[in-house]
Amino acid sequence: MAGLTVAAVRKVIQELITPDMQVIKDRLAGLEGEVKGLHGEFKGLYSEIKRLDDRIDNGLGSVKSEIASVRTELTFTNKRLDEALEIRERLATLEAKVGH
Repeated sequence: MAGLTVAAVRKVIQELITPDMQVIKDRLAGLEGEVKGLHGEFKGLYSEIKRLDDRIDNGLGSVKSEIASVRTELTFTNKRLDEALEIRERLATLEAKVGH
């Protein structure tokens, strides 16, 4: 083994290691392509999630607005009912006085 020359070592490296190195490079290139593809898919999913989140926010805003409208209407209706009950009590008092 002591008689190996630089040329012989170079030849061994080229015959044994270089083909494996090329296979590794090719596999890494393939993996890089897959990672880029996944990155694109994740960006697409993020965009879709963001769009859905915006739609939910808009929908919740509409629901909150409707709830506020219903509350306003209920407040108005409660006031009218209170007025009606007060008028009924006054009328009952007047009827009691007139009836006697």
